[in-house]
Amino acid sequence: MSDPMKGTPLAAFDLPDEVFGLGAGELAYLLSRHETPAGERSRRILMLDPRAADEGALLAGASGLAARGWFRLKDDDSGETLSNAALVEYVTGATTRWTRIGLVGDDVSQLDFVVFLESDAVTALMQPRQLASWFIRLGEPDVDRAALVTALVRERFEANPSSGVFLEVQTLEGTSNLAIRRSGSGFEALRDVAGPGTGTGGVVDDAGLQEVVGGLYAEEVPA
Repeated sequence: MSDPMKGTPLAAFDLPDEVFGLGAGELAYLLSRHETPAGERSRRILMLDPRAADEGALLAGASGLAARGWFRLKDDDSGETLSNAALVEYVTGATTRWTRIGLVGDDVSQLDFVVFLESDAVTALMQPRQLASWFIRLGEPDVDRAALVTALVRERFEANPSSGVFLEVQTLEGTSNLAIRRSGSGFEALRDVAGPGTGTGGVVDDAGLQEVVGGLYAEEVPA
């Protein structure tokens, strides 16, 4: 398994079992290495603070990765990412699908969301933290995405039962969404919401929630 963008040998790196963090400059540097349509989309979705893309911030990001042993300069002075950084570089530059799972409501923080990125070789679950840093969990590409995203939706409601959850799924070909809120013992789930009073769907029970979430992933996307 190779990184077609930078030649990083991903097969040499095991997926980490633990959640790890990246600072704003570190993630910005990894995102800056991509010259792909997917990489540009990832930059738009993940770059919460554009100042992190300044030249000084990118140098600080590369330095931080080097201090962790996740980046090195080769004999020809070109840079090479290693370990977790190589995997994050790949998944953000070769993403085939982005899912944003967020709470909506008057008392919800703008940072209260999670982004799930899929590629042919690795997936990443990313959650923003303070000062534009991110917590990241990497996973295999054959994950049951409907079950994973539904579990995250349920976690969102457990954290804030009175709020709604908004799922937005993007590919390079288009975007779909699903708005969900509690309705009695079940959930009101409306697909393709464009504003108040729009969307199609209705109330589903707890077992039906995963089915409607899975409908967002009915179409396969090219790797």
